[in-house]
Amino acid sequence: HVGEGDDLGWLGYFIGKSKCFHHLYIQNLPDGEGREQQMCAFMEGIARSQSNRALSCTNLGDNVSGAIGRALGVLSQLEELSYGYNTLGPNGFSALGTLLKSGVLKLKKLSLFDNDIGYCGVASLANGLKSIGPSLKVLDLKDNFIGNEALSALVAALANCTSLEELDLSINDFSMATAGLGSLSDWLQAAVWNLNALSLRSCGIDDEGLQSLANGATNYCKDLDLSGNNSITVLGLRRLSTSLQSDSCRLENLDLGWMDIGDDGAEVLARGLIGNKVLIRMHLCGEGEGEGEGEDDDIAITPAGWSAFSPVLCDTSSV
Repeated sequence: HVGEGDDLGWLGYFIGKSKCFHHLYIQNLPDGEGREQQMCAFMEGIARSQSNRALSCTNLGDNVSGAIGRALGVLSQLEELSYGYNTLGPNGFSALGTLLKSGVLKLKKLSLFDNDIGYCGVASLANGLKSIGPSLKVLDLKDNFIGNEALSALVAALANCTSLEELDLSINDFSMATAGLGSLSDWLQAAVWNLNALSLRSCGIDDEGLQSLANGATNYCKDLDLSGNNSITVLGLRRLSTSLQSDSCRLENLDLGWMDIGDDGAEVLARGLIGNKVLIRMHLCGEGEGEGEGEDDDIAITPAGWSAFSPVLCDTSSV
């Protein structure tokens, strides 16, 4: 953390001279006059670093994005970039997209959480994502006001992300994104690679959305997080259950916490586990495991609902 009164110019100078500095984390700038000038001087030093592999910038705002962008333009060795809680505007996204498109950066991890990206931001980033696709392994775009149209545009941009292992789109609004989720499922099924982790936590996904997503997500992901999607009912869970029974199912970890599963949903999920030899963990509790009473209430499963899992748990061919 950089506090008020620190000479950022000198700090940047010494970081730039270091040969063993690998990760820089910047959170909040000092207040007062000259903060932008200090940040520019600081980033000029960072730009001279040849050892830094990861840069995290949080709560800096849009007014210093230019200085950071200029530094990124020469940090060709950078592998991880995290730029969250900065409320990037259209100009910021446009500049970032241009930078990524230039091919200077060969990022393995890109995190842009909570930046209010929306459709315009995704459109600006699209060409950049295509450029860094072959090297990118982790993409985090959670909490960014991404809806159906933006999701479809993003999926198109992911076509070249042949090394992607983790995709986090949590806390976006997919309540009206049946088509976008269908595009995501098609992308997963058409790809020649398999995604390890897909997080869609608290995205407002409903039964139609889950039906569009299920095949691709269960057959081409190892970890799937659908927790907090309270609009999913037993109808959607029935489609998910059918996918779990498929011989093509690849899913090892499934998170359905903070959802109104109910006894009917529990019974449907239990049927989906019959014969499934791949799934290792299914998380259903609303609160953290072992945190006390109230967990069953959050997901509305009574002892009768839990009993539906007994035959599966006692079947050695599935356990």
